[in-house]
Amino acid sequence: STLGEASAGEPCLKVSSSGMVEESRTKKSTKMTEKEKLTQGMGEGKRRKKTRSKKRVKMVVSGEENAKTQGKELEEKKMEDKKGSELLPERKNDGRIHDLRVAVVGNVDSGKSTLIGVLTGGELDDGRGKARSKIFAHRHEAATGRTSCISQHIVGVRADGKFVHSNKSANTTTAAKNKAWREVVEKSDSVITLVDLAGHERYLKTTIGGLTGCYPDYAMLIIGANMGITKMTKEHLGVVLALNIPVCCVITKIDICPANVLSRTKRHLFRILRSRGAKKQPFLVKNEVDAHTCLKNQSTKITPVFMLSTVTGKGMENLETYLSGLRPRQAWDDEAKSVEFNVEETFNVTGVGVVVSGTAVHGRLVQNSTMLLGPFSDGTFKPVLARTIQRKRVPVPVCNAGESCAVAIKSVKRRETLKRNQIRRGMVLVDPSTVPTSTVSFEADVLVLQHPTTIKENYQAVIHCGIIRQTAKMVRIRHKDDSGECLRAGDKASVLFRFMVRPEFVKKGTTIIFREGTTKGVGKVTNVFNDSFKSIAQLTDDEMKKKKELEKKEQDRRIRVPKVERVL
Repeated sequence: STLGEASAGEPCLKVSSSGMVEESRTKKSTKMTEKEKLTQGMGEGKRRKKTRSKKRVKMVVSGEENAKTQGKELEEKKMEDKKGSELLPERKNDGRIHDLRVAVVGNVDSGKSTLIGVLTGGELDDGRGKARSKIFAHRHEAATGRTSCISQHIVGVRADGKFVHSNKSANTTTAAKNKAWREVVEKSDSVITLVDLAGHERYLKTTIGGLTGCYPDYAMLIIGANMGITKMTKEHLGVVLALNIPVCCVITKIDICPANVLSRTKRHLFRILRSRGAKKQPFLVKNEVDAHTCLKNQSTKITPVFMLSTVTGKGMENLETYLSGLRPRQAWDDEAKSVEFNVEETFNVTGVGVVVSGTAVHGRLVQNSTMLLGPFSDGTFKPVLARTIQRKRVPVPVCNAGESCAVAIKSVKRRETLKRNQIRRGMVLVDPSTVPTSTVSFEADVLVLQHPTTIKENYQAVIHCGIIRQTAKMVRIRHKDDSGECLRAGDKASVLFRFMVRPEFVKKGTTIIFREGTTKGVGKVTNVFNDSFKSIAQLTDDEMKKKKELEKKEQDRRIRVPKVERVL
């Protein structure tokens, strides 16, 4: 029997058969110690395996956590892109790419073409005209560095707000231009059309024609930091405000402008925007957060002001963020039954024939449809066939309202041949079912902005009415209170205008601008008369007779010959 219990490897007292108490070490204890040793070794190996497996599990968990964090970051980025894309024009399921038009105006040598070249090309300028050389369409423009015509350039916008650029210059071949524009359209969710307008005073009529005829959604006023606010800067800003076009201001060339001159230009611009004539609230955009703030408050009178350099690239990201978030402002009626297409330019393409380009104002212009083109010099409309249509240099079957495109046309009558010199800017393509009529005279409510003296009847000025540009005469001036027959700066009146050269297609509600050198006033068409030069000739003869009779009466009243009696 065991007298005491001992642990393994310790002496144990036992009673033998002879009754002697012996001290011995049991074999069982030794065996247990070996097993324990083995189990201890096996336990260490298992522990090592467990630690390795734990490390592996930790690595897997950490990898999963990293993947989750990366997924969260990607989701956050996607949410940010969605938030930014909410400001972009939505692309509908019909496959149409929405077009945003931005007119670029400003004084000569302020950097308009250079900025457009940097935005569309994606490369900064070298300070020696590298960017603007890709924009100029004529040789004399490249030689002088001044834009003299209306040119359109596109830049694509993806769903995440990034720009899709094209490095092809305007002087390349037509095939290269077509390929470049197609690539931009295919990779983009929406397209921004930048309309480059002239800045020199000599081409003011071209600039006003682009603002009234190209139907821009927004205007971008470019100001050279070293030049400051000039006469033409105020002129362009006045026309933009008169047409109720939302405007943003961009101060360029900040890299070469001294700090005091830059601050003076900024103060002068802010003072003009806050004046009684503009009634705008300027907001200086310093980062992308400010750009999104301006996008959210487009309905207010906030006018964003950007300061950038096209050479160093400072401030370009803010402008790109703002432009990518803009939406088309005008609502076009593309479901109207009547089709109206304004002709802006004409071309003669070899192998195709006469091609006209312009903007669809109402309805949908369908390929191979019969339209009426006019009015011609005699006031008539001729039937033509719209053979093919190209939009952004891409062939399309339909041109919807609000879209610009080029249409190849030919005469429906076989014996008649349509020539390019017969078509001019200001004509329209309309649906034959509308029975269009031309007019020579119309009535409008006008506001005189500035004029050094008084404006009386028979005063002649150049009228800009949409795409129409023609000299007209003020035949009759009527005030609401019948105060007189003359106009001064700030006066409002109803004026009857009469075209001097040819009849035009005018519609009610169209905004007009009349000028004589500089802008004189603005107005809106209230009434259109369906008359012609033949009917007016008779009216003018009657008017001349009445005028002569009045002149004779005045002469008789002023010069009275005394009667001499004969002395008998």
